[in-house]
Amino acid sequence: MRLRLSVLALLAATSPLSVLAQDLSGMAGGLKVSATDERTFVAAISYTQPVGNYNAVSLSYINEGHPQDHHRDGMAGQVWLRTKNVDQGLMLGAGVGRYFFFDTAKTDVAPHNFDNDHGWGSIISLQARWQFANRWYAQAQVNRIVPIGKDATTHLLIGAGYRYDGVPGAKLHLQNWAHDDTVTFSTGHTIVNSFRSETSRPFTLEYRRAVGKYLDWSATAIDEGSTDLAHRRGVASQLWLIRSLNEKVEFGMGAGPYLAWDARDTQDHGARLTGLLSAVGRYHVNRRWVAQLAWNRVITDYHRDADVILLGVGRKF
Repeated sequence: MRLRLSVLALLAATSPLSVLAQDLSGMAGGLKVSATDERTFVAAISYTQPVGNYNAVSLSYINEGHPQDHHRDGMAGQVWLRTKNVDQGLMLGAGVGRYFFFDTAKTDVAPHNFDNDHGWGSIISLQARWQFANRWYAQAQVNRIVPIGKDATTHLLIGAGYRYDGVPGAKLHLQNWAHDDTVTFSTGHTIVNSFRSETSRPFTLEYRRAVGKYLDWSATAIDEGSTDLAHRRGVASQLWLIRSLNEKVEFGMGAGPYLAWDARDTQDHGARLTGLLSAVGRYHVNRRWVAQLAWNRVITDYHRDADVILLGVGRKF
């Protein structure tokens, strides 16, 4: 039951029945914690796919700011009921879905005094959008998030987005899309999800293969770099839902297991099976080369979650 709405959103977003329009938006604003009346910032990035004239599905990353003793963010999958899609003018909508959160919470347990908590919650949203004739739109949104075992929050956000039209959402515009194999080398920035946000330099080597019009598979060797809290290396396997935004740009979400070895693991584990949740933007420079920007969240069971942000160059063959 917890996964049902999120899975519905994922499947509908990759459905060949809705290939004409899709959009990306960014929003920011204020957040209120219900239990304490504390206020902080909130920011969100969303991908939305219309399904017919009155419905849509969305996937969003939401950063809920820094209330006292908590740094919480998460991924939301929602189903929307909206007024009729318009080329220009006002659209109103209401959305409901599931929210998978990551909460870095302060504790009294030495030596590092924090935990990485994970869990599910519900999200309800109201939205107003003004669509301009040039495909840009302005947007205001209110979210109510009620996570299981955590404080509920209310968000007020404003922002802007861009509607993409003109190409099918699948890789139909690529020549020989079924053999879109890519080897990509990336580096960037690793941030440990602690209250000190320790950083290091990661390196990855990814093999990616298109296994369907909307589906990729990847195998990745990862070195997250070294900090005082973690020095992790391993291999990950992921399945990706991929949508083409235009003839050059793809956007995708991926998830899968990550088998890692951590030299800083004080519990003396030789290896740990963790999880890897990712988002990627790919720019096809030409038939042979692709540029890639990726965000990865390492999900652990020993309070060493991390964000791995990567910029890479890939060779297609």
